[in-house]
Amino acid sequence: MRKIIVLIFAVAVLTVTACKSVPNPERNPEISAEIPELFNPIANKLVIPIKVNHPAPIKDWTIQIQSNRQGGQGGERQVRERPEGEQGQRPEGGGQRRRGAFYEQTSKGKLPAKWEWNGKSTRETGEMVQSATDYRFILTANDAFGNTGTYEGIISVDVLVMRDGDDLRIIVPSIVFPPNSANLNAVSEDEQRSNRRVLRLIANALTRYNDYAITVEGHSNPITPPGTPERTAEEKADEALSQQRAQAVVSFLVDNNDINQGRLTSIGMSCTKPVAEYDDEDENWKNRRVEFLLRK
Repeated sequence: MRKIIVLIFAVAVLTVTACKSVPNPERNPEISAEIPELFNPIANKLVIPIKVNHPAPIKDWTIQIQSNRQGGQGGERQVRERPEGEQGQRPEGGGQRRRGAFYEQTSKGKLPAKWEWNGKSTRETGEMVQSATDYRFILTANDAFGNTGTYEGIISVDVLVMRDGDDLRIIVPSIVFPPNSANLNAVSEDEQRSNRRVLRLIANALTRYNDYAITVEGHSNPITPPGTPERTAEEKADEALSQQRAQAVVSFLVDNNDINQGRLTSIGMSCTKPVAEYDDEDENWKNRRVEFLLRK
């Protein structure tokens, strides 16, 4: 035990001595990272090479990963907008729930030359990243003098084809529609470019499964509590719009990506199958999605 205490003391003395021998650079660490173009956690781990240019040792660092659509960012829309006070507003004092980052890691000492990630959240759910969705990668590093450097980038997730019993399923929450509309061309130019890119990735995935028939499901985000007359009315009201949006995706895939029309059917699921609680403002964007059921 005495030898262990002496060893720990010696390491601490050497660390302090090293810090004293390096003057305060009075500038922030310069950080760079190489993020791959696409990340598919089903196939491989994400590997990000990291470089730090700084004369002083790094004391600690943090990596945060957040969805670009968390908290309603990234052009997310409600399926229907209701005037304030109209039926269907969230109940007063409803306690909208918020969560922290999708993933967060804090460590002491120098940054790794390569950082690896399996695509799972550090939340209790341990959920996987969403298909065809962008995530913000934020790396912050501090030296012993309080100088802080930050690197931010985008992790773009590939289309994820998941097994669903005997079938396959693709779940995509990143296709953007305007409010109360199924017109993919009635969004901003940036959103149109994003939609084209996402739909191209989907088409590439569907092409790999040419012997499968595809049902395209439109899902909307509820804004009323479950088990209430308001939710029942909302489900009925959303059915037509969600079907129109599913059909708009079908038409785009046929017209722009050469997917055989005969393989595709569309259906509107309304808000009958939410994957997140309606009042969870950081997560309910996942309810507003398009799903692709592949069946032989």
